[in-house]
Amino acid sequence: MHLQSHTRKKKGKTYTYYSIAESYWKDKKNKKKILFYLGSLTPLQEQQIRDTLKVTQSTDTFIATFDDIIFEDRWDYLDIAFLNHLWDKEWGLSEVFPLPDKTSNKRKKDIPTANVAKILTFCRCLNPGSYFSAVEWFGTTSCNHILGINGTHFNESRIYRELTVIEQQKKKIEQWLYQTLKKRNEESMRVIFYDLSDSYFEGRKCTLSKPGKTKANGFKENRIVLSLLVNSEGYPFSWEILDDYTSDVKTLTGNADQWKQKFNLPKVIMVFDRGMVSDDNLKHLENSKSYFYITALNKNQIADVDGANLKRFETFTEETTEDEIISKGLVKYDDSTYYEDIGVDNSNRRHVLVFNMDLFKSQRKIREKLIEKAINRLENERGALLNAKRSRERKPTEKRIDKILEKLKMQGYLDYRLERVDITGKNDTKIRSFNLSYWRKTQEIEKAHLKDGVWMIVTNISATVEPEEFRLGPEEFIKSYRDKNRVEEAFKEVKSFLKFKPTFVYSKEHVRAHYTICILSYLLDITVTNKLREQPIEGIGSVRKVHKTLKRSEIGKISVNGTKYSGKKLIPTTEEQKSILELFNCGYLVEGSYLRSFQ
Repeated sequence: MHLQSHTRKKKGKTYTYYSIAESYWKDKKNKKKILFYLGSLTPLQEQQIRDTLKVTQSTDTFIATFDDIIFEDRWDYLDIAFLNHLWDKEWGLSEVFPLPDKTSNKRKKDIPTANVAKILTFCRCLNPGSYFSAVEWFGTTSCNHILGINGTHFNESRIYRELTVIEQQKKKIEQWLYQTLKKRNEESMRVIFYDLSDSYFEGRKCTLSKPGKTKANGFKENRIVLSLLVNSEGYPFSWEILDDYTSDVKTLTGNADQWKQKFNLPKVIMVFDRGMVSDDNLKHLENSKSYFYITALNKNQIADVDGANLKRFETFTEETTEDEIISKGLVKYDDSTYYEDIGVDNSNRRHVLVFNMDLFKSQRKIREKLIEKAINRLENERGALLNAKRSRERKPTEKRIDKILEKLKMQGYLDYRLERVDITGKNDTKIRSFNLSYWRKTQEIEKAHLKDGVWMIVTNISATVEPEEFRLGPEEFIKSYRDKNRVEEAFKEVKSFLKFKPTFVYSKEHVRAHYTICILSYLLDITVTNKLREQPIEGIGSVRKVHKTLKRSEIGKISVNGTKYSGKKLIPTTEEQKSILELFNCGYLVEGSYLRSFQ
C-alpha cells in the first residue's frame, strides 16, 4: 500500500487530495486499486501516514524515538582495514608466513602467525607501545572482524610464542621483499643504501646488548646496534641487530658478503655514510664482483686528495658570489651547490669535490657560536679561580677546563694557560689559585675555514666501468649520496614514530622479531609516503595524517530499546577519506558487500 495524491482545479485554484492505493499485477501490467479516499491532508498528516505505511512494508521496519536508539560500542575500522589492504594487496605478506599446521604439531592454532604479525605491525603503525598494551589496543579495534579470528585468543602469551616464529621467518621475509621490489622496478634495486643506528634497553639486560656510547643518548649499559638496507625508493629489504659490533667501519665488509650470498646480488651501487669509510672497506668492495660504491671522505681526509687544493677557498666569505665560486674551477649543480670532478687517482678511485654555500654559512656560524660559548665558560672559570674560597690544585683545574673544551669540541680552536696567583681570603688567609688566560688558535681556525662547506665524494665508478649503465657522472654521484637520507629517514621512523625504544622484550629472538615488526610497519608507512609524494592530496601531507583521518571512520554497534533489533554501522566516510581510498584503490573497504562479509 502507498499514499497517492490527486490534484484538481476549481475556480482557478489547485487542490490536492489523497487516497490509499494498492498496486497489483494483471494482464502483464502493473495496475493500481484505490482502497479508500482520505481527502485533503496537512503536510504533517501526510508525513505521518507515509511513515505508518512504511512500517507495514517490511518486518525490519519499526517505530522508535530518538531516545530508543542505543549506541552500545564502537571499534576502530577504516585505519585497520586500510593497513590490511596494504599488507595483503600491496605486498602479499601473508604468503610469507607458515600455515598453522606447519608451526604447531600438537594442536590446531587459534590464530595464524600471519595474523599475529599483522596485528603487531598495525599496532606499531597506529598505537606503538608494549605488547601488553597491544592486547588492550586490539580490543578497541575491528581486527577480529577484518581478519576473521576469535579475538579472545589474542593475548600476551600468544604474542611471545609467535614472536619466535616471526623471527624464524625473517630471511624469508627479506627474500620476499627483495624479489618483489626487483620485480616491480628493477631499476630501483640498482642503487642501494646502507646505514647503522643504535638504541638501548632500560632495565633488564639482553645478551644482544653491550655497554657503549649511543649517537643520541650518550653512554648506555645496554646498547644495541641496528643495520638497515633500503632501495632507491626507500623500501627496506634487509635488516639486522649486530651481535659483535665494534665500530661502524668494521661492519661493512661482513654484511656486504652476506648480502651477496643471501640475495645473489648482481652488480649494484652501494651508498653509505662517511663514518664507514676505511681503506680496507673500500678495497674489499673494489675486489668484490657485486659492488660499486659511492660514499664521502671524512673532513680530515679531504686535504690529502691530489687536486683538492683547499687553499683556493681561503678568501671565501658569506658574501662570496656565484661567479667567484665558479672562477675557482667549480661547476654549478644547483642554487647553492658546486662541484669539481677531480678524476681517478692511482688507486682507481674517483673523487668529486663538492662545495655548498648553505653548508659553508652554517658551519662558520656554528663554529663561531661554539667558540663564543667556550670563551664564556672559560671566563666564568677564570672568575671562579680568582674568587676561590679555598686553594686549587693544577691537575684537577686543568682537567675541568679540558672537559669544558672537549664537551664543546673546541680543543682544536682554543688554548689556555694557568698562572699561579695568591689570593687573600678571610682573616688574611692565603689561598693559592690560578689566573686563567686563553686565546684563539688562529692558524687552526683558518685551516678549518678552508674546509667549510666542502665535502668529497669517493667512488670506484669511472668512465670505463662495465656494464655501461653504471657509468655515472658527478651530478649523479651527488644526487645518490644526498639520497642516502632515505635510510636515515627510515631509522628516524623506526626509532621515533614506531618507537623501537622502549623495548619490552629481552630474549635474543624476541628482540630481533621486534625489530622485524618495526621494519614491516615502516614498510607500510613508506608505501603511503611514496604514494603521497607521487600524487599529493590537499590537506593530507603525511602518513600520520592519513592514519588520523581514516581513524575517524569507526564501526559502531547500535540497538533499539524494547526490540530485538541491533546491528553494526559504519560512520559515513568523508571526502578526505574517500580521496585516500581512491588513491590506494581500496574504495571497496566501505562498500556494503565487503562490510556485510564480516559482520
